[in-house]
Amino acid sequence: MKSSEKIINVALNVPVNELFDYLSNDEDIQIGQYVKVPFGRRNLIGIVYSFASSSKVEKNKLKKISYIDSEVLFDKRLLKLLSFVSSYYHYPIGQTIMSVVPARIKQDKSHINRIELLIQPTETLTQEVINALPKRQVRLRKLAQKLLEGPIRQSNLSKTISSPLPLIKVLEKANLCTTLEWQLKSDSLSAEAIPKLNSEQEIVISKILNHNGYKAWLVHGVTGSGKTEIYLNLIEKLLKKNLQSLILVPEINLTPQLESRFLRRFYDKKIVVLHSFLSDRERLKHWQQAKSGEADIVIGTRLAIFTPIKNLGLIIVDEEHDASFKQQEGLRYHARDVALVRGKELNIPVVMGTATPSLESWLNTKQTVEKFDYLRLTKRAISEAKLPSIKLIPYAKDKYSTRLSQELLKAIEERIKKRQQVLIFINRRGYAPVLVCTSCGWTPKCHRCSAKLVYHRQQNKLRCHHCDHQQVMISQCPDCGNLDLLPLGKGTQRLEDELENYFPKASILRVDRDTMRSKKALNDLYTKVNEGDVDILVGTQILSKGHDFKNLSLVIILEIDHALYSTNFRSTERIFSQLTQVSGRSGRALIEGDVLIQTNFPNHPIFHYLKNHDFSGYADLLLEERKQMNLIPYSYMAILTVQAKAFSCVEEFIDKAIAEIGKIKTEVNFFGPVRPTLERLKGFERVQIIFQSNDRNDLHRFLGQWMNAIQNLTEIKRVKFSLDVDPIDF
Repeated sequence: MKSSEKIINVALNVPVNELFDYLSNDEDIQIGQYVKVPFGRRNLIGIVYSFASSSKVEKNKLKKISYIDSEVLFDKRLLKLLSFVSSYYHYPIGQTIMSVVPARIKQDKSHINRIELLIQPTETLTQEVINALPKRQVRLRKLAQKLLEGPIRQSNLSKTISSPLPLIKVLEKANLCTTLEWQLKSDSLSAEAIPKLNSEQEIVISKILNHNGYKAWLVHGVTGSGKTEIYLNLIEKLLKKNLQSLILVPEINLTPQLESRFLRRFYDKKIVVLHSFLSDRERLKHWQQAKSGEADIVIGTRLAIFTPIKNLGLIIVDEEHDASFKQQEGLRYHARDVALVRGKELNIPVVMGTATPSLESWLNTKQTVEKFDYLRLTKRAISEAKLPSIKLIPYAKDKYSTRLSQELLKAIEERIKKRQQVLIFINRRGYAPVLVCTSCGWTPKCHRCSAKLVYHRQQNKLRCHHCDHQQVMISQCPDCGNLDLLPLGKGTQRLEDELENYFPKASILRVDRDTMRSKKALNDLYTKVNEGDVDILVGTQILSKGHDFKNLSLVIILEIDHALYSTNFRSTERIFSQLTQVSGRSGRALIEGDVLIQTNFPNHPIFHYLKNHDFSGYADLLLEERKQMNLIPYSYMAILTVQAKAFSCVEEFIDKAIAEIGKIKTEVNFFGPVRPTLERLKGFERVQIIFQSNDRNDLHRFLGQWMNAIQNLTEIKRVKFSLDVDPIDF
């Protein structure tokens, strides 16, 4: 090795929890730069993590870095955060870092910087000019005719004319059009009238702004209490200090509405969004604008917490209770918890807003713990707006009936006559959750999962909602040949059909994962609802979070009883939160709101607290239950899930893994092996081991030793496994 060569520790996207050593004689190489390195027969993209004076590998066998990019992707503070995340969630350091690198950088396409064009006609483009174009140039004439109507985005043009770019260049050369980079113009949006803050909002804003440095603030406000307006006021103050703000939202479907609201308020500022509906090119561009400091405000889903932001001064976690903040594959981090760690490292405030705090956050506000500062909003932002009244409706006497009761139908009809909107919530997509043979009781099951297939009538298919296996609807029972197959239960499709029969003149919009597959679909939803083009909304939990529909006065909630008696100890916490959130869509403006809940269990304690809008009472009740049972948040848990195509491979590995537990001196308890609710998923047999400890440090000390031990088991090559720290699903 030459004296000028450095040993560089590089993080690579490989399932080994270690860094890899390479050589470089570049004196200017920096931590956080991305590099290309030889790895076996491949070249991989990696991140410079650190420098070393020695290596486990003989120096003359170390390979050289083949390419060093000039850009530093992550500064030392962000790498420190990623290192903590890798350690806390026991996930390989290289995979942790590379999982947050934009796809185009990992594909080595970051310098291919294509932009979307806006094509504009020039004054010389007239109908006479178009008529004079060669008749055999059909596509060229079609493009010119389209441009004569006005400017058009390249992406919109591509839907009607294939490969339009060469044609655009022909017209541009003939001075018939010009091109420039397309950007969303905030001045095309109507300016938002800034509402007057009420006394509670002013107190919350004042307390947060008057504290310097890190503090975790939990803003607990009833639905419609103006939490977003608080965020806007806080960000406004940060912008005056030339500081950037990061707003995390749990779901993609919340970003268009929030982005529109922010654009109206901050029309002269740069706002970018980060979520999976963006193309890889768009995501990289927004990521770079946040990193450079060009973007003043960054709005994103959970992965955005790892975005490098040059002058970050505030982190907001909207709907902090939401389970969507927890990643369920690969690196199983919780974005809210990572936000708290990042805020503390940067010494900046972290503001968490919700109408239904998670029990972990609720406990953190208690005097015995006091990790969070608690701020309360008890009334709706619009002074005349009241919380909706909640009424329980019994099911029909015929337990097999799927029809809506007369009371529900009458309530819907009254709202339609008043030109008000109705939301019907049923957290089950498809037509019917169960198809059953009326003769022998056969039901179709997924051959890849331990789950029944759901009937989707519009596509005439049976689908698995876990692995997306699909098959054509059968006409007779495969066991007995009976032709009478009965769809049992109700999903969004069946409810939509039923409502169309009852209200043929009403405009009905179904909102679920089958209909909301694109950003355009989400934008169309808000436009239609806010312009009054929709009478009845039918949807799943997509509709339950954060939406602000001013003319919506009635919420109907169906098919929730199964969640009241779930095997998951978190289910009652979740259903209370979900019912509160979806109920809160009603009566948010000057129209009084009502909520009707259909249930067979009106005496369940959850409904007493729900009808009284008493989150605090119910949360304290659940905390007492958890305390008595020593469950989260009073203990710390982790789950190892092992899976393989053959159950025998899982058994062999689990036996050896459990044997390794006995070799470690620890007070950590373990339970298992146990089969999860879905014993088979996507063709893999699954088994779990559950760990529990009263001390977080003890749990992580044990997991570190045990994970190192099981990595060396020969049986590990025949299974897949994942460790979920602080799990939310069991």
